[in-house]
Amino acid sequence: MRNIICLISFLIAQLVSAQNITFGNQTTLYVGDGTVFFFGGNTTLNGSLTNTGRIVSYSDFDFVLNTDVGNLKFTGANDQNLSGDTLDVGDFIVDKQGKLTLLTDRVIVSGALETTNGVIDAEEEEDLLVSGSSQAVGSGYVEGKLVGISQGGPVTFPMGVNGSPNYMTISNLANGAIVSVECRLPNQSQLLPDEDMVGLADEVEWILKVKGDSTTAQISVNFSGVDLDPNNFSNGEFVRANVYTPAIALYSKVDTLYHILNGTQNTADPFNASGVITSDETILITNEGRRLAIALVPLVDEPRLFVPKAFAPNATLEENRAFKAYFTGTLVTSISIVLYDSFNKQVFTVSQTGEDLDVSQFSWDGVLNSGLDAPEGVYYYNVRVVADSQEYSQVGSILLVK
Repeated sequence: MRNIICLISFLIAQLVSAQNITFGNQTTLYVGDGTVFFFGGNTTLNGSLTNTGRIVSYSDFDFVLNTDVGNLKFTGANDQNLSGDTLDVGDFIVDKQGKLTLLTDRVIVSGALETTNGVIDAEEEEDLLVSGSSQAVGSGYVEGKLVGISQGGPVTFPMGVNGSPNYMTISNLANGAIVSVECRLPNQSQLLPDEDMVGLADEVEWILKVKGDSTTAQISVNFSGVDLDPNNFSNGEFVRANVYTPAIALYSKVDTLYHILNGTQNTADPFNASGVITSDETILITNEGRRLAIALVPLVDEPRLFVPKAFAPNATLEENRAFKAYFTGTLVTSISIVLYDSFNKQVFTVSQTGEDLDVSQFSWDGVLNSGLDAPEGVYYYNVRVVADSQEYSQVGSILLVK
């Protein structure tokens, strides 16, 4: 058996085996340069392997005790399992429907990792390590955890979760830095945005860790898997603008909130849920891990007055507990706010002038002049702002929610 396989791999560029195959302990499989060996059925390789060509598998493949396995490609329509000990792989290509599950101690990719289609299931801490390059092409991705080693340039992590690719690229790493990225569904109870954002997406978060000393880096993420409807963002029912844009948010242990990273959006249409955000801000990555998520922020490119549609004195976030207006785009010199109940009785009024006023600092918490809580219902406002000698006004209704 050993000699026949060696001879065929020299003479034939492509060989197809559609049956389930188990190679015995005394069998040697040799795949020479320029040879592509196709396995259509489940394969178990108890014997030894020399692969300087490429092995293509349509089904499960168990390398047993073989460690240096050469170039691999997994394809086809069915879910597959890759089994073995620690596998040293050259090029590792996944171009398939369904999922490839790694049932190995580790797969170390020294060539190119290409996730053209399909999902690589790498749930354990270091199932998949890339010391070569990663190709952010196609719609495939790694679900779980991926370890990358910097070669002095950017390191791309073709990650994703729940059917959507959400790639991350880490730049300005020290040469030789080892970084682990986990892509997962977040715990919604921990998605607490600060006051500068509408909310946080509950579809994806990334956990970054460095192996060894802490390092600094810049982050770029793909947000094509995120629905930008503000109603789908955590704590996003009280919005401040008519137009929004996604941004990268970093979790802070100091106040247990997410905060926006300064960033540049590299996409032709900033309001379309398809593109990449690159942060201009450098972050510190530690061995304890940093959490990143996608936030939604108001986008204002000209002076704009905005009043939310509702407030709730018992809301979780403090900023949602009171009626307040927002103005951005230029300096405010005069504010006038009057709020009425359904009987046209004033319940709140503000008249203020100055050089640089913050409209949102003037708020009504739902308490009447009598000291009693105002009842739930609709209230009516008239807000007037003067900025750069221009007047901006808005009248409308707001709902007090109990």
